[in-house]
Amino acid sequence: MMKGKKTFSWAAISLGVIFLAVRLIVNVDTAYSDRHISQQELAFKDKAVEMMNIDTDKAKPAYMRDVYDGDTSKLSPDVRYQCSAALKALALDGTHRNGDFMPLFFIEGNDKVSIALKHNDGTLTLAEFDISEKNPLKTNQIVKEEE
Repeated sequence: MMKGKKTFSWAAISLGVIFLAVRLIVNVDTAYSDRHISQQELAFKDKAVEMMNIDTDKAKPAYMRDVYDGDTSKLSPDVRYQCSAALKALALDGTHRNGDFMPLFFIEGNDKVSIALKHNDGTLTLAEFDISEKNPLKTNQIVKEEE
């Protein structure tokens, strides 16, 4: 009887330790990936800033995870919603298509967002939206060939 209890206790403790170790590894990996910006994203940001003459003192870049992940985002829920709605508008009008590189948002305060898109055909699009009202309103769109 005593041997059965020892085996059960040993197995339970071992499983608990393994579970905690796996849980810790998964959490560390998730935390790292949430803060990690890929080299491709950085290169695209630099290219968009250069080609579209974006003033990064006024417009702060935000990535997809900043808009769609409320747990790690420093953006207000209203700005996140407006950015999401603006991107949806680009998808509905055909500007944002399947196969485009991950969109990049440039946010100016609480009233303007510009969304940079890199298309498969080698063009870059910068769509500007007024987000001061209930629904985002597209105010300008610039398309340039990638250099």
